[in-house]
Amino acid sequence: MISPSASTVVFKVLFCALLATSVGQSVMLTTLPSMGREANLSEFHIATIMSSSALIFAFGTNVWSKVAKRAGFKRILMVGLTGYSIGTLAFASAWMAGFSGFISGTNLFLALLISRSLQSTIMSATPPSAVGYAVAISSPQARVSAISKVTSASNVGQIVGPAYAGLLVGFGLLVPLYSIVVLTLLALALVFFKLPVLAPSLQHHTPSHPGQNTQPSTKMPYIFVTACVCVFCAMAMMQQSLGFFFIDFYHYTPVEAARQVGFAMMISAAASLTAQFGWVQKGRMSKETMISLALPLLGLAYLLLFIQHSIFVLYIAMILMGLGMGMAYPSLAAAATTYCTPSQQASITGLITATTAMGYVIGPPVAALLYQLNIALPFAVASALIATTACVVFLALRKSNGQS
Repeated sequence: MISPSASTVVFKVLFCALLATSVGQSVMLTTLPSMGREANLSEFHIATIMSSSALIFAFGTNVWSKVAKRAGFKRILMVGLTGYSIGTLAFASAWMAGFSGFISGTNLFLALLISRSLQSTIMSATPPSAVGYAVAISSPQARVSAISKVTSASNVGQIVGPAYAGLLVGFGLLVPLYSIVVLTLLALALVFFKLPVLAPSLQHHTPSHPGQNTQPSTKMPYIFVTACVCVFCAMAMMQQSLGFFFIDFYHYTPVEAARQVGFAMMISAAASLTAQFGWVQKGRMSKETMISLALPLLGLAYLLLFIQHSIFVLYIAMILMGLGMGMAYPSLAAAATTYCTPSQQASITGLITATTAMGYVIGPPVAALLYQLNIALPFAVASALIATTACVVFLALRKSNGQS
């Protein structure tokens, strides 16, 4: 293990690197429905862009997880940040060409799809290298906290990003997106100058639970990985639908809808961050307890989104969703990496970091289809999905406790 002082620096740098990309992702998700309506693209166009890039991202994180273990976490993290910067510039420029009338319709859709997919190919190196670094320098007992310290950047980004987008969107829908390039380049410089190169003994060291080396391979980690996918699938369905919902149900303009989505995502992320710093990182609850609380909270949140008829109830739902997400991902990720054997560690880490993308492969197109039937239906299906996931996970935990 590295020294405590060096570990503090590492976690700060990893946090900042993921924060920059998280702000970029939340800015993109906040403004994407409004940009689509402004460019006369349909819900299916937007869903296809999100889903296709997420599919590439899911495959990419699994590949980059193995590459990072051999080539070095720092090096691959820099590759990911570089790809994110260049890809964001290309994606924003494609939108600019569409808004200016230079391209439109199918040509615009293809330009956006290609630029976003190419971006996902390289930027998918960022999460597995950052999480892999955190796992490599942490003990099994501190792994939930270590993962939370890194992944909490996503929650901070979801607070900063929507507010950031809402502040700049008045100057133009693309201004927030272009400015993200500056943030990711600053993060790249920080990683280059401040993140130490991990020693080979730690780079290839796989922390494991005591006695884990004698345990046979188990399918338990894959239950938690699948649960993570379902959690993010439900969130993707919500994010795909919420911007259009504000436009069609509350009759906001595209710019107003972007601001409302930004505020809703911001308060959700604030609640998520409260859960992470208040409970998760302080180790006040076991990962099993957090899972048992998080999944019912998420199911209730999506149910409230389905039945709500006022902005106030919608915001309550977003707060509950944030609390659930703040506990769900780090606890499920920690459970997956704890229940796996040493030989499974690299592949499980890659799969865990790919779960967000896997969820966004499925969620947006399903939500777009359901939205055509009823604009609130995606929220109901998301609630049912989380309820089913909770039942499966609870049964798996109960079976595991009975065997231990």
